[in-house]
Amino acid sequence: MAETATLNILIRDNANKADNKKLRKSGYLVGNLSIKGSDSIALAIKKDEFRRTLKQHGRNAVLSLVSDDKTSFNAMVKEVLITPPAYDYDHVDFQQVSLTEEIKAEVTIRYVGAEFLEAKRFIINRVLDSIVVKGLAQAIPDEIVIDVQELVVGDTVTVADIKFADGITPDIDADHVILTINEAKVVVEETEDAEETDEVIESTSEINV
Repeated sequence: MAETATLNILIRDNANKADNKKLRKSGYLVGNLSIKGSDSIALAIKKDEFRRTLKQHGRNAVLSLVSDDKTSFNAMVKEVLITPPAYDYDHVDFQQVSLTEEIKAEVTIRYVGAEFLEAKRFIINRVLDSIVVKGLAQAIPDEIVIDVQELVVGDTVTVADIKFADGITPDIDADHVILTINEAKVVVEETEDAEETDEVIESTSEINV
């Protein structure tokens, strides 16, 4: 389940390129807060604080964004832009959420036990890497864990097989396939020696005839 964490923000009056560049050099991450029925708010947060918060509370955490004047907003991370070559955070979009209204959120699937199937030469055919779910913002999980260790060839896992937390429902058909288990096919290639042997046998046969 997502946790609530506090994140200090700097509300910006000027959101031009020059200001963005200056803030980034000072260790800030620039972004926006989308508010239903209102204009979005330009903001900046300490990049290290943002990175630490996501690592500790998860991608789907409900965040209390607190400005210098103590105004607070309940929000979730909507999108994070990561740019090369450093592949570091460059921009973040937040979405204000209500703690009393259901929302939809995309939750990543994490497969565990895959190494046991790979040792048996089984192939996991992953159809889905995430599932969109509905529920209160503070109840949205950070990930959905599927243990595949005991699966065998021919097994299929559907959305109906997943046990969701109380208050969370999938926004997808229950019979939608998440994964299937197949057996790896072994292809035996003929060697040159084998081809030569076949040629000798064929030649001998012709002589015997």
